[in-house]
Amino acid sequence: MIMSEGTRLFALLLPLASVWGISLFLAGVALLTATLMRRYYRQMGRRSRKYNEQAIESQPRPARQWDGARDDAMARLEREKVELEDHRRDAVGQIDSKVLVLRELIAQSERQIQRLEELLAAAEKRN
Repeated sequence: MIMSEGTRLFALLLPLASVWGISLFLAGVALLTATLMRRYYRQMGRRSRKYNEQAIESQPRPARQWDGARDDAMARLEREKVELEDHRRDAVGQIDSKVLVLRELIAQSERQIQRLEELLAAAEKRN
């Protein structure tokens, strides 16, 4: 088979073109990575400086030295009071329900005592 000049040239340039394309692609990826990393480090540097300054400035300062600790203790004490009140309500509810059950049992036992007394009286009349 006879190859023309153009086909021979294409056959010689084909490996070169694939190497050229791969190297161009890798250069593009490296440039993109470098650009993105530079941008990331710039933003992180700005962000950390900005947050450090704002964090100190935005913190409320107590008027006296122990105001913050006292407020924290008062809030904790209020939470404890609420929890204690919840436990008290639960205990009162349980006691009330047990009292109702006990009253019902007493009423049943009184009815049974009355019935037994009637049966005993009826048995004595027969004898």
